[in-house]
This record gives sequence, structure tokens and C-alpha cells, in this order.
Amino acid sequence: MVLPVNKTQVKYIVGIYSAAMCIMGMLVPVPILSSIAKTFPDANIAAVQMCVGIIPLCMALSALFVSSVLATRVQKRYTALACHILIMVAGLTVVAFHDALWQVLAASVFIGIGIGGIQNGTDALIADYFEGQQRGTIMGVYSTFVALGGILWTVLSGILGSREWYMSYAAYAAELPFIIVEFICLPMGHLEPKRKGNVLKNMPREVALITLISFVFVLCFQLFSTNVSLIVAARGFGGTAQSATASTVMTVAGIFAGLLVGPLFKKFKNRAMPLAWCVTILGLVLTLVAPTLGVLCVAGFVTSLGKETYVPLQGNFAAGNSTNEGRAFNLAIGMAGTNFGMALSPLFFEAATAPFGAQISQKFVLGIVIIAVLVVFGMVHYAKLTPAQEAEEKAQAAAREAAAREVASC
Repeated sequence: MVLPVNKTQVKYIVGIYSAAMCIMGMLVPVPILSSIAKTFPDANIAAVQMCVGIIPLCMALSALFVSSVLATRVQKRYTALACHILIMVAGLTVVAFHDALWQVLAASVFIGIGIGGIQNGTDALIADYFEGQQRGTIMGVYSTFVALGGILWTVLSGILGSREWYMSYAAYAAELPFIIVEFICLPMGHLEPKRKGNVLKNMPREVALITLISFVFVLCFQLFSTNVSLIVAARGFGGTAQSATASTVMTVAGIFAGLLVGPLFKKFKNRAMPLAWCVTILGLVLTLVAPTLGVLCVAGFVTSLGKETYVPLQGNFAAGNSTNEGRAFNLAIGMAGTNFGMALSPLFFEAATAPFGAQISQKFVLGIVIIAVLVVFGMVHYAKLTPAQEAEEKAQAAAREAAAREVASC
């Protein structure tokens, strides 16, 4: 494992990992959706579900705006701190104003905007201050802290909302200690150079391709999250509590995934990405045949382990194939691909399997086949480092040799 080499880098990492723990604040509304639906019985169930679904959409749009507009004008530290305050205010607003569904939906919009800004900013900060294998390791551990945050926000939401659903949103007051830590530790970051020409047209081909792959992969991965409660009910495994257990296990997988990223990239380089897709395939197959709740929980863990391992690998790949000028925007595009895949998954698989009955098993089989195609393509296409990655590794090796010579001469 390649760790930060000086005290300043350690300080930066503390600030970045603190921000990482806030990204899964998007989970706060998840345990209380049924209570929201009961509170607004005349509302369409799809509208109620958008209290959660609208967050990743706003995250994607926010990340694109931050990377393409704010990043050239405002330092990333200030953007992240402002986004934390936005999330806290939006969440606490629901505690005070919750008489209409639109109030909750409006809060979700601002929460999504804030989380998107934080996620893109912290990804870009890692790319600003770390390179190559070190960056890959740090991005991997970053995803572990994202998962730890997921547990924190889910537990807080469940405890606070046990009597009144809207009190779950009081969990966002927990943003305050993270704001304090980041005020002390989060680095400024580099202002992104103003881009000339069309940023999409100038995007490296490899970055555009991995963004498309991320969209398709997460589209299929999301099958578990969107269907787990239906599977639990259909197979007689239990009810809401059992569904929540299976979902929580998915979050725990992220803790272990983060620790795998550095060693996997060191050993397999870019092929670590299709290997992570294989893990998700195994999880989806287990879900398809799970005879008990225990096996279903294992399936959720394995499914999530593949995805949470892949995401930081994808971020490291995009950063390694981007110039300084386009790095923040390219990372934002990759995140947008992931978030749009999450949001559109139910619609895609419902439409794709509708002619055949739209059975859950049909959706899973289709998803497994799609990821299998990605694996075959990925094992061939990502057999070697790209020229940009090779150049980066050579530059790092030269820098290490120069540092070693300097130490030897002292």
C-alpha cells in the first residue's frame, strides 16, 4: 500500500475522508419512505420514491456545474464547505416544514446538489495532490469512508425517525462536526484552467468510454437495490426490517471494497475493473437463486463489493487519462454516468422486459448478460495501461529516483 509521505498530505487526507463520510447522506430518506407515503396517501407512489430518486439526479447535474463552472473560479475547499452548509440547512428545513410533499422533494433537490458538489470536489482534490498508485490506494480507502458514512446516516435516520418520520432529517445536523474538521484539514485545491473549445468534444476517448461503461454497469448493479424488498416479500423472507438488513449489508461491503482497490490495481492494473464486474455478476446470480434471507444478504454483499471496488478504480482511471485542464470535469462526467445509471435502472429494465412479462428473474438475467458482455470487452480492452497512464508511471519513477539520489547525496 502506498501511503501519504508527509504530514501535510496526512492532514489533507483527514479532510478529504471527512467529506467522504457525508456522501451517503443521500440514504437518510430511505428508511422512512413508507411513512412518507402514509402521510401523503393521495400522492403518487412514484412521487414519494423521488424523495430518494431525485437525489442522484441532482448530484450528477451539480457535479457537472461545479466542475465546468465553479472549479475555474472558486477553490474546491470553499465549494465543499458551502455544499455541507446547504445540505444541513435543506435537511433541517424538513424538520420545520413538512406539511406538503413538495417541501420534502425540494429539500431532496438541494441535498442532491450539495452532495454532488462534495463528491466531485473531493474526487478532484485527490487528483490534485496525489498521483498513480498512491492516488488509486487513497481513492480505494476513500470508498471505505463513504461506506462508513452510509452506516452512520442510516442508523441516525432510523433512530431519529422512529416516532415522527420528519425527525429523520434532523440527522443532517451531524454535518456540523464534519464542517469543522474540513475547515481545519481540507486543502484549497487547484483552480481548474479555463477550457478552450467544447469540453465534451475535447474529452479523451478512454474517459468517454469508461463513462459509458459505468452507466451501463451501474444500470445493471442497481437491480439489487430496486428489487430487494420485492424479493424478500415474494419469497416469504419477511418484511421491511428484513429488506433493510439486506440493504445495510450492501453498505458494509463498501468498507472492505475500499481496502481491495490499491492491491488490485497494483497486481492487475486496468484489468482490475472487469474483475470487479465479475464479482457483481456473482452477486446477481446468487440473488436470482437465493433460497433464504441469509443467502440473499450474502448476495447483496457480493453485488455491492464488486460495484464499490469498481467505482474508485474507474475514478483513478479517468484521472490518469485526463489532463490537468479537464480532470475535474472528466471526473464529474464519470460520476454523472454512475448516478444516471442508478436513476434510470428501474425504467430501463421495466421497458426491456415488458414484452415478456417484466418478471424480476427476467430483469436479473438480462442484467447478468449485459455485465458479462462488459467483462469480455474489458478483459481485452484493458489488458494494458493506456499511453497516458504509462507516461504518468514513468514520470513518477523518475521523481522517485531523483528523490532517492537527493537523499543519498545528503
